[in-house]
Amino acid sequence: MRNPSNLSSLILAAAAAAMIGGCNYLDVTRHWVGGFATGADVMQVAEQPRYLPMTFATAVCGEDPYVDTSVWMTDLSNDQLESGNLQDGQIMHVELLFTPRPGWTPIDATATNLAIRYILITNGEVGIYEGGGFGFPIGSGSSSSMTLRIEGASMQLSRSTVGFVDLLSPAELSGTFSGPCNTAEVERVRNIINQHMTNTFGQVMYVDGGMQDAVDQVLIASGLGISP
Repeated sequence: MRNPSNLSSLILAAAAAAMIGGCNYLDVTRHWVGGFATGADVMQVAEQPRYLPMTFATAVCGEDPYVDTSVWMTDLSNDQLESGNLQDGQIMHVELLFTPRPGWTPIDATATNLAIRYILITNGEVGIYEGGGFGFPIGSGSSSSMTLRIEGASMQLSRSTVGFVDLLSPAELSGTFSGPCNTAEVERVRNIINQHMTNTFGQVMYVDGGMQDAVDQVLIASGLGISP
């Protein structure tokens, strides 16, 4: 039979280890997250880069059946989204593929745990940029709120309407999401954007669904997915 005092010591040691691990995670997270104000910048990778700042009228995160968390941010107001008349605006969709875990997953700015789509609409013309990057979250889509910092994510134009002029590729995106989590609101925004992209390109398009192959490859490369 175990000595009660030894058992108590083991429990206290385990609790202390968990607390230390949690503190380490928060310390590293806060280092990556930095400021908590929601916003982002897109910058062309060039000697004299073009620079496009982003402020968001709508920003929400929520649970996603395919990945850890889905985040939607746009400078379009709710009235503009509901009207469906999207002539000028910026939309960013970020999929948190997995939460970094010290000792289990890579924790480095050069690693990838985010799949990103950035949609730029100007005078009705649409450009869709895709890429990936690394982010450290505080919270998740199942929490009441979440903060996520993105630093130097790479992006490239993947699709556009005929009249769209690409002045950004290749580009880097840095920013912070800090806001509420509401899965129903995420689905509402996603459905509006998906419908607009379908109408714009004349074929059924899913802004999130098209990323699944890239998501699978990242998970496999990270050792978190099952290779086919």
